[in-house]
Amino acid sequence: MIKDPAKAKIVLSTRSLFLLLLILLGIVTIAAVLLGATQYSPTQLLTDSQAQLVVFELRLPRVLFALLVGGGLSVIGAAYQALFRNQLASPFSLGVSSGAALGASLSLLCGGGALFDVEACAIFGAAISIFLIILLSKTVVGAARDSLLLIGVVFSFFCSSLLTLIQYLSDYSQLFRVTRWMMGGVPVLSWSALGIGAILIGVVVIWLFKHHRELDLMLFGDDIAAIKGVDGPRLSRNAFILTSVVVGWIVAQCGVIGFVGIVVPAAVRLLVGLHHRRVIPVAFVSGALLVVLCDLLGRVVTPPFEVPAGVFTAVLGGPVFVLLLIRGNRRVL
Repeated sequence: MIKDPAKAKIVLSTRSLFLLLLILLGIVTIAAVLLGATQYSPTQLLTDSQAQLVVFELRLPRVLFALLVGGGLSVIGAAYQALFRNQLASPFSLGVSSGAALGASLSLLCGGGALFDVEACAIFGAAISIFLIILLSKTVVGAARDSLLLIGVVFSFFCSSLLTLIQYLSDYSQLFRVTRWMMGGVPVLSWSALGIGAILIGVVVIWLFKHHRELDLMLFGDDIAAIKGVDGPRLSRNAFILTSVVVGWIVAQCGVIGFVGIVVPAAVRLLVGLHHRRVIPVAFVSGALLVVLCDLLGRVVTPPFEVPAGVFTAVLGGPVFVLLLIRGNRRVL
């Protein structure tokens, strides 16, 4: 029984918010399945074999993948912000996504194949980024989190420069593939690939939720967390290794979808507080809602042509993030 009325109010509002987001996610998911270049009614799903084929073999896996991508990136962003105690920390600002994008782009430039598999190269690029962060965390005096974040930003710019060089050296067909992929679009995956993604993202989300107390303590600094029995370096190392695999896999599939890992966790913390027992589930549903909605907008704005979901996440995420900074007017972490 909760004795503190203020705490009870927070819990109830969090539950209400979570339920509202779930309802909205359900509505947007149904709309994303039915709407597109061709619109279908629920009745057609029962009688029209072509509608069943399009919906259940093409649209539904795509919508579910968008859900997983949005939820996974949001939860990973929330974990990075806690470990670095900075609301600007995310897989993109730390250079993890840029490293994965560089590896995947090199694979696309080389034509893919068994030797240059896109997924393997993207995961390898993300792993290299994480390795550099872990290595620098041992060499930077005091393991300064802000310094590591700045190093991640510099590394991200370095990877972006190499990506620009790759685009310059590519022929027209390769240039189109790399440029289109860099915009961040949600592809149609097979059910088996979707199952692999669900397992990878599910494992990371469950692991981070299991360590929600440790993430809470990391907000107060490594020293206080150590006093409370938290091995900060080990927690960070394990989190980085696990999330690098997921980020690399996501980037290999859909390219770079920005702002989700920054905006969603920051907004969620303003709404539900700092405790990750509440932040993680709300961030997952919020991120899933955002990416599914952006992918839906990309399919209905200019049919039959599609606008990549990453374009809409950037268009919506940029102004929202500025508003969050103004609204917060202080450090959230």
